[in-house]
Amino acid sequence: MGTPRHAISSELLAAQQRLLQLRAQLHESRSDTEKQQISLFDAGKLEQRPFPEQTPISQLPPHLGWESTAVTKTVRRSNPQQEQIIATAVSTKTAVSDSPTLPQTIKLYPDVAIGLLRQEQVAAGRLWLLLQAVDTTGCGWVDEHRARQLFTSKRGKLRFCGTRQLRNLLAQGETTFWERQNGRIWLRSVAKVAFALEITRLKMRPVALPVAVLRQKIGTVRAHLYATFHSSRTEADRSKKPIARTTVARLTDVNPRTQRRYERKAKVKRQAQFAIGPQATTDNLQARGWEQGQATFQFKDFNGQQGPQGKSYVAWQLPNSYVGPHAPQPKGRQKRINQTLTDLFMQGITGNDQRLSVTRRFFDNGRLAAKSYLRNPENDHYWRGNGNGRYQLWQVMERCNL
Repeated sequence: MGTPRHAISSELLAAQQRLLQLRAQLHESRSDTEKQQISLFDAGKLEQRPFPEQTPISQLPPHLGWESTAVTKTVRRSNPQQEQIIATAVSTKTAVSDSPTLPQTIKLYPDVAIGLLRQEQVAAGRLWLLLQAVDTTGCGWVDEHRARQLFTSKRGKLRFCGTRQLRNLLAQGETTFWERQNGRIWLRSVAKVAFALEITRLKMRPVALPVAVLRQKIGTVRAHLYATFHSSRTEADRSKKPIARTTVARLTDVNPRTQRRYERKAKVKRQAQFAIGPQATTDNLQARGWEQGQATFQFKDFNGQQGPQGKSYVAWQLPNSYVGPHAPQPKGRQKRINQTLTDLFMQGITGNDQRLSVTRRFFDNGRLAAKSYLRNPENDHYWRGNGNGRYQLWQVMERCNL
Protein backbone atom coordinates (compact mmCIF):
# COMPACT_ATOMS: atom_id res chain seq x y z
CA MET A 1 0.00 0.00 0.00
CA GLY A 2 1.30 3.44 -0.78
CA THR A 3 1.41 6.31 1.57
CA PRO A 4 -1.49 8.68 0.98
CA ARG A 5 -0.47 12.17 -0.11
CA HIS A 6 -1.83 15.09 1.86
CA ALA A 7 -2.79 18.16 -0.04
CA ILE A 8 -1.09 21.46 1.02
CA SER A 9 -3.46 24.29 1.46
CA SER A 10 -3.03 27.55 -0.37
CA GLU A 11 -2.68 29.48 2.92
CA LEU A 12 0.38 27.38 3.93
CA LEU A 13 1.99 27.91 0.54
CA ALA A 14 1.46 31.66 0.84
CA ALA A 15 2.97 31.69 4.32
CA GLN A 16 6.05 29.76 3.15
CA GLN A 17 6.48 32.12 0.23
CA ARG A 18 6.18 35.10 2.55
CA LEU A 19 8.80 33.59 4.90
CA LEU A 20 11.24 33.10 2.04
CA GLN A 21 10.79 36.72 0.99
CA LEU A 22 11.43 37.96 4.53
CA ARG A 23 14.58 35.83 4.80
CA ALA A 24 15.83 37.20 1.48
CA GLN A 25 15.23 40.80 2.64
CA LEU A 26 16.94 40.14 5.99
CA HIS A 27 19.88 38.49 4.26
CA GLU A 28 20.24 41.41 1.85
CA SER A 29 20.15 44.02 4.64
CA ARG A 30 22.67 42.09 6.76
CA SER A 31 25.09 41.63 3.92
CA ASP A 32 25.07 45.38 3.18
CA THR A 33 25.87 46.14 6.81
CA GLU A 34 28.66 43.59 6.90
CA LYS A 35 30.15 44.98 3.71
CA GLN A 36 30.28 48.40 5.33
CA GLN A 37 32.07 46.92 8.35
CA ILE A 38 34.62 45.18 6.14
CA SER A 39 35.34 48.46 4.38
CA LEU A 40 36.62 49.83 7.70
CA PHE A 41 39.67 47.57 7.32
CA ASP A 42 42.27 48.67 4.83
CA ALA A 43 41.30 46.13 2.21
CA GLY A 44 43.76 47.64 -0.23
CA LYS A 45 46.64 46.27 1.86
CA LEU A 46 45.34 42.71 1.58
CA GLU A 47 46.59 40.79 -1.40
CA GLN A 48 43.56 38.48 -1.41
CA ARG A 49 39.86 39.17 -1.17
CA PRO A 50 38.37 38.76 2.30
CA PHE A 51 36.37 35.71 1.19
CA PRO A 52 36.94 33.07 -1.47
CA GLU A 53 35.46 33.71 -4.88
CA GLN A 54 34.43 30.14 -5.49
CA THR A 55 31.82 30.24 -2.69
CA PRO A 56 30.29 33.73 -2.38
CA ILE A 57 28.20 34.31 0.70
CA SER A 58 25.23 35.46 -1.38
CA GLN A 59 24.90 31.95 -2.86
CA LEU A 60 24.82 30.19 0.51
CA PRO A 61 21.53 29.18 2.14
CA PRO A 62 20.07 31.64 4.63
CA HIS A 63 21.05 29.51 7.63
CA LEU A 64 24.71 29.64 6.48
CA GLY A 65 24.94 33.40 6.06
CA TRP A 66 27.03 36.01 7.84
CA GLU A 67 25.83 34.90 11.25
CA SER A 68 27.08 31.30 10.83
CA THR A 69 29.99 30.33 13.11
CA ALA A 70 30.89 27.30 11.00
CA VAL A 71 31.23 29.34 7.82
CA THR A 72 33.33 31.93 9.63
CA LYS A 73 35.85 29.28 10.78
CA THR A 74 35.99 27.80 7.27
CA VAL A 75 36.59 31.20 5.65
CA ARG A 76 39.35 31.99 8.15
CA ARG A 77 41.10 28.71 7.42
CA SER A 78 40.89 29.41 3.71
CA ASN A 79 42.45 32.90 4.15
CA PRO A 80 45.39 32.49 6.54
CA GLN A 81 47.10 35.66 5.31
CA GLN A 82 44.08 37.83 6.14
CA GLU A 83 43.74 36.19 9.55
CA GLN A 84 47.41 36.76 10.31
CA ILE A 85 47.25 40.45 9.36
CA ILE A 86 44.15 41.06 11.48
CA ALA A 87 45.62 39.16 14.43
CA THR A 88 48.88 41.13 14.16
CA ALA A 89 47.02 44.43 14.10
CA VAL A 90 44.96 43.48 17.13
CA SER A 91 47.97 42.17 19.09
CA THR A 92 50.00 45.30 18.28
CA LYS A 93 47.20 47.54 19.41
CA THR A 94 46.78 45.54 22.60
CA ALA A 95 50.52 45.57 23.34
CA VAL A 96 50.73 49.32 22.91
CA SER A 97 47.65 50.03 25.02
CA ASP A 98 48.63 47.59 27.79
CA SER A 99 52.34 48.56 28.05
CA PRO A 100 53.03 49.87 31.57
CA THR A 101 54.31 53.39 32.08
CA LEU A 102 57.94 53.50 33.13
CA PRO A 103 58.71 55.44 36.33
CA GLN A 104 60.52 58.77 36.24
CA THR A 105 62.74 58.02 39.26
CA ILE A 106 64.08 54.97 41.05
CA LYS A 107 64.80 54.53 44.74
CA LEU A 108 68.53 54.16 45.37
CA TYR A 109 70.42 53.65 48.61
CA PRO A 110 73.59 55.80 48.67
CA ASP A 111 75.52 53.00 50.37
CA VAL A 112 74.86 50.82 47.32
CA ALA A 113 75.81 53.69 44.99
CA ILE A 114 79.12 54.19 46.81
CA GLY A 115 79.66 50.42 46.74
CA LEU A 116 79.29 50.45 42.95
CA LEU A 117 81.95 53.14 42.72
CA ARG A 118 84.26 51.40 45.17
CA GLN A 119 84.01 47.99 43.46
CA GLU A 120 84.10 49.50 39.93
CA GLN A 121 80.75 47.96 39.03
CA VAL A 122 79.07 51.11 37.73
CA ALA A 123 78.39 49.79 34.19
CA ALA A 124 76.66 46.59 35.30
CA GLY A 125 75.08 48.37 38.26
CA ARG A 126 73.46 50.90 35.94
CA LEU A 127 71.84 48.05 33.99
CA TRP A 128 70.61 46.54 37.26
CA LEU A 129 68.98 49.86 38.20
CA LEU A 130 67.37 50.19 34.77
CA LEU A 131 66.01 46.66 35.01
CA GLN A 132 64.47 47.57 38.35
CA ALA A 133 62.77 50.53 36.67
CA VAL A 134 61.42 48.24 33.93
CA ASP A 135 60.05 45.78 36.51
CA THR A 136 57.07 47.99 37.33
CA THR A 137 54.98 45.11 38.67
CA GLY A 138 57.66 44.00 41.13
CA CYS A 139 57.65 40.38 39.95
CA GLY A 140 61.45 40.18 40.21
CA TRP A 141 62.25 39.36 36.58
CA VAL A 142 62.33 41.02 33.16
CA ASP A 143 61.94 39.34 29.79
CA GLU A 144 65.31 39.36 28.05
CA HIS A 145 63.80 40.11 24.63
CA ARG A 146 61.89 43.09 26.04
CA ALA A 147 65.01 44.35 27.78
CA ARG A 148 66.93 44.14 24.52
CA GLN A 149 64.25 46.18 22.75
CA LEU A 150 64.16 48.85 25.47
CA PHE A 151 67.92 49.24 25.90
CA THR A 152 69.33 48.71 22.39
CA SER A 153 66.59 49.51 19.87
CA LYS A 154 66.72 52.88 18.13
CA ARG A 155 63.17 53.54 19.31
CA GLY A 156 63.71 52.05 22.74
CA LYS A 157 62.54 54.22 25.60
CA LEU A 158 65.65 53.41 27.66
CA ARG A 159 68.25 53.05 24.92
CA PHE A 160 71.78 53.56 26.27
CA CYS A 161 73.99 50.98 24.51
CA GLY A 162 74.25 48.57 21.60
CA THR A 163 73.40 44.90 21.37
CA ARG A 164 76.99 43.76 21.81
CA GLN A 165 77.54 45.97 24.84
CA LEU A 166 74.32 44.72 26.43
CA ARG A 167 75.47 41.14 25.93
CA ASN A 168 78.77 41.96 27.64
CA LEU A 169 77.04 43.69 30.54
CA LEU A 170 74.69 40.75 31.08
CA ALA A 171 77.67 38.41 31.24
CA GLN A 172 79.57 40.79 33.54
CA GLY A 173 76.77 41.15 36.08
CA GLU A 174 75.85 37.47 36.21
CA THR A 175 75.47 36.11 39.80
CA THR A 176 76.11 39.60 41.22
CA PHE A 177 73.10 41.56 39.99
CA TRP A 178 70.96 38.93 38.23
CA GLU A 179 70.67 35.39 36.94
CA ARG A 180 69.41 34.44 33.48
CA GLN A 181 67.19 31.43 32.89
CA ASN A 182 64.58 30.49 30.26
CA GLY A 183 64.76 33.87 28.51
CA ARG A 184 64.24 35.81 31.74
CA ILE A 185 66.56 38.05 33.74
CA TRP A 186 65.95 37.32 37.42
CA LEU A 187 67.00 40.35 39.47
CA ARG A 188 68.78 39.95 42.77
CA SER A 189 67.47 41.85 45.77
CA VAL A 190 69.06 44.97 47.27
CA ALA A 191 70.31 42.96 50.24
CA LYS A 192 72.08 40.37 48.08
CA VAL A 193 73.61 43.02 45.84
CA ALA A 194 74.84 44.93 48.90
CA PHE A 195 76.31 41.71 50.25
CA ALA A 196 78.10 41.10 46.95
CA LEU A 197 79.48 44.66 47.11
CA GLU A 198 80.77 44.00 50.67
CA ILE A 199 78.39 46.50 52.28
CA THR A 200 77.68 45.45 55.85
CA ARG A 201 74.89 47.93 56.57
CA LEU A 202 72.76 50.58 54.86
CA LYS A 203 73.29 53.70 56.95
CA MET A 204 72.22 56.61 54.72
CA ARG A 205 68.71 57.64 53.73
CA PRO A 206 67.66 56.57 50.20
CA VAL A 207 67.17 59.14 47.46
CA ALA A 208 65.22 59.36 44.19
CA LEU A 209 67.55 58.96 41.21
CA PRO A 210 66.08 60.07 37.85
CA VAL A 211 65.89 57.23 35.33
CA ALA A 212 66.92 59.65 32.57
CA VAL A 213 70.30 60.09 34.28
CA LEU A 214 71.06 56.38 33.86
CA ARG A 215 70.82 56.76 30.06
CA GLN A 216 73.55 59.39 29.91
CA LYS A 217 77.30 58.86 29.61
CA ILE A 218 79.01 56.67 32.15
CA GLY A 219 80.91 59.65 33.59
CA THR A 220 77.65 61.43 34.37
CA VAL A 221 76.27 58.27 35.95
CA ARG A 222 79.34 58.05 38.19
CA ALA A 223 78.90 61.68 39.19
CA HIS A 224 75.28 61.15 40.23
CA LEU A 225 76.13 57.98 42.14
CA TYR A 226 78.65 60.04 44.11
CA ALA A 227 76.14 62.89 44.52
CA THR A 228 73.70 60.57 46.27
CA PHE A 229 76.04 60.76 49.28
CA HIS A 230 75.40 64.51 49.60
CA SER A 231 71.71 64.18 48.68
CA SER A 232 71.24 61.77 51.57
CA ARG A 233 72.81 64.28 53.98
CA THR A 234 70.69 67.18 52.73
CA GLU A 235 67.89 68.25 55.04
CA ALA A 236 64.52 69.43 53.85
CA ASP A 237 65.03 73.15 54.51
CA ARG A 238 68.78 73.63 54.63
CA SER A 239 72.12 72.07 53.89
CA LYS A 240 73.63 69.49 56.20
CA LYS A 241 76.53 70.11 58.55
CA PRO A 242 80.03 70.83 57.19
CA ILE A 243 82.13 67.91 56.12
CA ALA A 244 85.78 67.94 55.05
CA ARG A 245 86.84 66.55 51.71
CA THR A 246 89.26 64.21 53.42
CA THR A 247 86.35 62.76 55.38
CA VAL A 248 84.30 62.38 52.19
CA ALA A 249 87.27 60.67 50.53
CA ARG A 250 87.55 58.25 53.44
CA LEU A 251 83.86 57.39 53.28
CA THR A 252 83.47 57.17 49.51
CA ASP A 253 86.99 56.33 48.22
CA VAL A 254 86.74 59.32 45.85
CA ASN A 255 89.72 61.67 45.95
CA PRO A 256 89.11 65.43 46.38
CA ARG A 257 89.98 66.29 42.78
CA THR A 258 87.46 63.79 41.44
CA GLN A 259 84.92 65.03 44.01
CA ARG A 260 85.02 68.52 42.51
CA ARG A 261 84.59 67.15 38.99
CA TYR A 262 81.63 64.99 40.02
CA GLU A 263 80.01 67.90 41.84
CA ARG A 264 80.15 70.06 38.72
CA LYS A 265 78.58 67.34 36.55
CA ALA A 266 75.84 66.42 39.02
CA LYS A 267 75.21 70.08 40.00
CA VAL A 268 75.88 69.65 43.71
CA LYS A 269 75.62 73.01 45.47
CA ARG A 270 78.33 74.06 47.90
CA GLN A 271 77.85 76.47 50.79
CA ALA A 272 80.67 78.19 52.64
CA GLN A 273 80.81 77.83 56.44
CA PHE A 274 82.58 80.13 58.93
CA ALA A 275 83.15 79.98 62.69
CA ILE A 276 83.20 83.00 64.99
CA GLY A 277 85.58 82.85 67.99
CA PRO A 278 86.62 85.26 70.75
CA GLN A 279 87.51 88.91 70.31
CA ALA A 280 90.38 89.61 67.98
CA THR A 281 93.49 90.09 70.10
CA THR A 282 97.07 89.36 69.21
CA ASP A 283 97.22 86.27 71.40
CA ASN A 284 93.88 84.91 70.15
CA LEU A 285 94.77 85.45 66.51
CA GLN A 286 98.14 83.81 66.99
CA ALA A 287 96.73 80.81 68.89
CA ARG A 288 94.02 80.16 66.34
CA GLY A 289 96.45 80.76 63.49
CA TRP A 290 98.60 77.88 64.71
CA GLU A 291 95.63 75.54 64.43
CA GLN A 292 93.73 76.78 61.37
CA GLY A 293 96.59 78.25 59.33
CA GLN A 294 95.54 80.47 56.44
CA ALA A 295 91.85 79.81 57.16
CA THR A 296 92.04 82.26 60.10
CA PHE A 297 90.98 85.87 59.53
CA GLN A 298 89.65 88.86 61.48
CA PHE A 299 85.89 89.41 61.36
CA LYS A 300 84.46 92.86 62.14
CA ASP A 301 80.86 92.91 63.34
CA PHE A 302 79.39 96.07 61.83
CA ASN A 303 75.80 95.17 62.77
CA GLY A 304 76.51 94.19 66.37
CA GLN A 305 75.10 90.67 66.08
CA GLN A 306 77.92 89.07 68.07
CA GLY A 307 78.34 91.80 70.68
CA PRO A 308 79.06 95.54 70.71
CA GLN A 309 78.80 97.12 67.29
CA GLY A 310 82.11 97.52 65.49
CA LYS A 311 84.00 94.92 67.52
CA SER A 312 86.36 92.47 65.77
CA TYR A 313 86.47 88.73 66.37
CA VAL A 314 88.70 85.85 65.44
CA ALA A 315 87.08 83.84 62.62
CA TRP A 316 88.12 80.94 60.43
CA GLN A 317 86.68 79.04 57.54
CA LEU A 318 85.17 75.61 58.13
CA PRO A 319 84.69 72.81 55.60
CA ASN A 320 81.89 73.37 53.11
CA SER A 321 78.43 71.92 53.36
CA TYR A 322 76.69 70.45 50.31
CA VAL A 323 73.18 70.26 48.89
CA GLY A 324 72.61 67.24 46.66
CA PRO A 325 70.42 67.29 43.51
CA HIS A 326 68.24 64.29 44.47
CA ALA A 327 65.11 64.29 46.59
CA PRO A 328 65.25 62.19 49.79
CA GLN A 329 62.99 59.16 50.05
CA PRO A 330 61.47 57.34 53.05
CA LYS A 331 63.55 54.51 54.46
CA GLY A 332 60.84 51.92 53.88
CA ARG A 333 62.35 48.43 54.06
CA GLN A 334 65.81 49.64 55.07
CA LYS A 335 65.62 48.04 58.52
CA ARG A 336 64.58 44.68 57.07
CA ILE A 337 67.35 44.87 54.47
CA ASN A 338 69.89 45.46 57.25
CA GLN A 339 68.58 42.42 59.09
CA THR A 340 69.02 40.34 55.94
CA LEU A 341 72.55 41.70 55.52
CA THR A 342 73.38 40.70 59.08
CA ASP A 343 72.16 37.16 58.42
CA LEU A 344 74.14 36.95 55.18
CA PHE A 345 77.37 38.07 56.82
CA MET A 346 76.83 35.79 59.79
CA GLN A 347 76.50 32.78 57.48
CA GLY A 348 79.95 33.33 55.99
CA ILE A 349 83.35 34.08 57.42
CA THR A 350 83.75 37.81 56.93
CA GLY A 351 86.40 38.62 59.53
CA ASN A 352 86.23 41.53 61.92
CA ASP A 353 83.85 44.32 61.03
CA GLN A 354 86.06 47.35 60.44
CA ARG A 355 83.92 50.46 60.56
CA LEU A 356 84.99 54.03 60.09
CA SER A 357 84.34 56.21 63.10
CA VAL A 358 83.86 59.94 62.56
CA THR A 359 84.03 62.27 65.56
CA ARG A 360 81.01 64.51 65.69
CA ARG A 361 81.81 68.20 66.08
CA PHE A 362 78.85 70.08 64.54
CA PHE A 363 75.44 70.37 66.22
CA ASP A 364 72.13 72.09 65.50
CA ASN A 365 71.99 74.00 68.81
CA GLY A 366 74.16 74.95 71.76
CA ARG A 367 72.54 72.47 74.16
CA LEU A 368 73.63 69.46 72.12
CA ALA A 369 77.08 70.96 71.62
CA ALA A 370 77.53 71.55 75.34
CA LYS A 371 76.33 68.04 76.19
CA SER A 372 78.88 66.52 73.84
CA TYR A 373 81.57 68.94 74.99
CA LEU A 374 81.28 67.68 78.57
CA ARG A 375 82.09 64.15 77.37
CA ASN A 376 84.84 65.14 74.94
CA PRO A 377 86.40 68.54 75.75
CA GLU A 378 89.55 67.80 73.72
CA ASN A 379 87.85 68.89 70.45
CA ASP A 380 86.15 72.08 69.29
CA HIS A 381 82.35 71.88 69.31
CA TYR A 382 80.26 74.03 66.94
CA TRP A 383 76.58 74.88 66.81
CA ARG A 384 74.64 76.62 64.08
CA GLY A 385 74.32 80.40 64.22
CA ASN A 386 73.13 83.06 61.80
CA GLY A 387 73.58 82.81 58.06
CA ASN A 388 72.15 83.57 54.65
CA GLY A 389 72.00 81.76 51.35
CA ARG A 390 75.68 82.38 50.57
CA TYR A 391 77.32 81.33 53.84
CA GLN A 392 76.61 79.99 57.32
CA LEU A 393 78.07 81.20 60.66
CA TRP A 394 78.84 78.80 63.51
CA GLN A 395 79.45 79.46 67.21
CA VAL A 396 82.22 77.48 68.87
CA MET A 397 83.21 76.02 72.22
CA GLU A 398 86.94 75.92 71.99
CA ARG A 399 88.69 72.80 73.13
CA CYS A 400 90.21 72.57 76.59
CA ASN A 401 93.93 71.74 76.57
CA LEU A 402 94.45 69.55 79.63
